[in-house]
Amino acid sequence: MWSTRRLWKWNLDRVMSSVDSCAVGMGLPSFRLDKVERGICGLLNDFTREYNERNKLKEPLTLRISGGWVRDKILGRESHDLDISINVMSGEQFATQLSRFLTENFDKYGVKPHSVHKIGINPAKSKHLETATTKLFGVEVDFVNLRSEEYSDHSRIPVTKFGTAREDALRRDATLNALFYNIQLNRVEDFTGTGLQDLKNGILRTPLPPRQTFLDDPLRVLRLIRFASRYNFRIEDSVLKEMQDPEINAAFSTKVSNERIGTEVEKILEGPNPLLGLALIQKTHIENVVFSWHHDVDLINFNKQHCKDLPVIDRLYDDGVLNAHLCKVVENFESFVSDLGTLSSLMAGSAEWKRSFILSACLMPMEGLKIIWTTRKTMNNTMPAVESILKDGLKIGKNGAAQVSRVVDSLTSYEQMIKKFSEDRAQLSRSDIGIFLRSLKGDWQITHFVSLFKQYPGCEKRQLVQVMEQYASFYDYVYAEQLENCHDMKPLINGKEMVSLLKMKGGPWLGKINDRAIMWQLDHPSGTSEELLDYVKSILPEYT
Repeated sequence: MWSTRRLWKWNLDRVMSSVDSCAVGMGLPSFRLDKVERGICGLLNDFTREYNERNKLKEPLTLRISGGWVRDKILGRESHDLDISINVMSGEQFATQLSRFLTENFDKYGVKPHSVHKIGINPAKSKHLETATTKLFGVEVDFVNLRSEEYSDHSRIPVTKFGTAREDALRRDATLNALFYNIQLNRVEDFTGTGLQDLKNGILRTPLPPRQTFLDDPLRVLRLIRFASRYNFRIEDSVLKEMQDPEINAAFSTKVSNERIGTEVEKILEGPNPLLGLALIQKTHIENVVFSWHHDVDLINFNKQHCKDLPVIDRLYDDGVLNAHLCKVVENFESFVSDLGTLSSLMAGSAEWKRSFILSACLMPMEGLKIIWTTRKTMNNTMPAVESILKDGLKIGKNGAAQVSRVVDSLTSYEQMIKKFSEDRAQLSRSDIGIFLRSLKGDWQITHFVSLFKQYPGCEKRQLVQVMEQYASFYDYVYAEQLENCHDMKPLINGKEMVSLLKMKGGPWLGKINDRAIMWQLDHPSGTSEELLDYVKSILPEYT
């Protein structure tokens, strides 16, 4: 009895076509289909041939792999994003007929059809046309018809209709993303006429005039920035100029959701060259879009009337303060990181840590500023501007947003701690430093390096050496005193035990005693629970 895996492999070997490699042209290297891709293309070729012979359509069925898969294959990168474009029917119609074909020809191919899942229109996720998804040889494949799109002035949601391959290519964000691989012909097709050459030269260019492209869908500005930072490609000069147009900037607020902006920014920050992405965000002056604290008009108007910090926040955007700060971040970031081996290791070790550090560095000018997050209550209705930017603007998770906010809002106090530690260390007890570190809730390392980076730009060399030595001395002290994880410290005697040992009832006193217990433990790292209990008994009269 054959295992499922062996049977799958045997079936794949049977249906693979002779298609192996594709000559691209334009001096670009040919690309080779892997075994699964050859199997999928062979199967689709067989179905297409049978369908065309049976139906004798005026326009025969033609299948093309579109978009990122073609680009990445030519660049020699692995891609599992298989989008099949169809010219004469919808994706769901095609996938349904393909499943029927597999059922009828199971004895020949031995490929069991999977269920077809229809993905409906979802503008928030840039799904403007129904897509059908199924699995072939264990790989998820999307089927969608070729289409043309027409945009209104006030929406990034286009009116879509069936289109030609050329119309489908022209609606895309960049020429190098508009390439097709014709499965039947085993040939790359470049309907824009410049996609292959742009891919060879590493240039990002829009298929249609850039102004029209970006006004139709301003999110394409961020997508081009993402591709530039991912592949280290250059955005063509006229395209880059249009990306800076204030009218396109304004169109973001009416045409693009926060979720889509957040998705693109996250990919930029987690990509191989986030610094280039930030440089392009700064150069195109879309920092007000990327780091917008909210898009709700009613809430913004409420803040204009009641939020004392809003005029300061507005000036950061309107007067170019945030843009100038981003310019400094970009100019100094690389040399700063290269000077600090520990920081380089921390960033390389965790994509999340790296993202938090970069966002904290970018949002330093927002330190201490608050916005009103709800109009429905008068108490506890404010939150740090940084947290709102990340949580409500970029749709970063609650914990990640709170972390970066905590770091940014602690920068001045951290700088003061470093200064005090350097000037008068004898006046600081181990518990003074430990309690301060505990207030950072485990984020002291990010705060340490962001605070140091705050001092970095514009610092004279002699002064910079001194500052870096001060920060290094404090950093070494934290580890020498084993305070790096003091935020996790628990009292040697928990609350229940404390109540029992003291033969008292719980109450507000207990929380205060626990705080004093932590301070005692910080000052007595080798202390025992018995010694702690004696200490608690000595201070108990202060709280009872």
